[in-house]
Amino acid sequence: MSASDRDEALRELGRMARERREDVRLSLEDIFERTRVRVEFLRGIEEGNYQGFPDIVYIKGFVRTYLSVVGAEDLKDEFVSWLNRDTTVKVQDLPPTNVLGTFPPKGFKLASHFWLFVVLILVLVGSGGYVWYSWANGPGPIARTNRVFDPPSAAGVVSDEVESADIVFTASPDQNFLSILPASANVVPEPDPKPEKPYLHVKAKMDVWMEVTIADKVVYSKTLKAGSEASWDLPSRAKVLYGRPNALEVVLNGKALGVPNLKPSKTETYYYEPDGTYRRAQ
Repeated sequence: MSASDRDEALRELGRMARERREDVRLSLEDIFERTRVRVEFLRGIEEGNYQGFPDIVYIKGFVRTYLSVVGAEDLKDEFVSWLNRDTTVKVQDLPPTNVLGTFPPKGFKLASHFWLFVVLILVLVGSGGYVWYSWANGPGPIARTNRVFDPPSAAGVVSDEVESADIVFTASPDQNFLSILPASANVVPEPDPKPEKPYLHVKAKMDVWMEVTIADKVVYSKTLKAGSEASWDLPSRAKVLYGRPNALEVVLNGKALGVPNLKPSKTETYYYEPDGTYRRAQ
């Protein structure tokens, strides 16, 4: 296979992809707004011209994202097949600062092999710390995967199939920068705990007769022995008649109300509401 055959095949596939884009009435700018892949890269895909693209891994990721947006996923396998036949893609001599930045930073000079040794030590220490952290905190993002792109609605690009990890490229306000996060970094919020049902709870300090009425139905009418306890759900208001209000302690929805009346009394009636309010009958 000659290079010209490969170039011609990629140009023809790019033409077919452009027709799919025109069929769905999308411009290159529309695709950029959805994916944050630069317009010149999108135009290069349609023209079969990959001059100036970054590494082959990014090319495949850009192509797959483009195809998913225009609904041309059926062309993906043929695109990847031709791209894989010769992975020596012509790129610019300058480093791809529009994707991941450059190293070393501007102004940094390696004056001697000593600095190379220092940088190597730092890299090894950082890698060892990451491996230890991943082992200590359960499975990390390292896993072989066949996932190659997110749904078109997501503003991001997922890289080519890789051997070591799922890598997600997320868009930033600056169109010339893409940040990298492991796919497993998505955090699912825990659901709020369900609130407890309203309830009424009493504990007798002395023998006390009482009558409990809920929803116009008498649910309890007898003597509660000293040291005994009783509870009732409160789907609606409870009316409680105490023979001796100073003989027991009351808890409403988990809140201790104490003794209804500390002073000795013959009988008293109280109303308890599901919302936690209560009052003595006049």
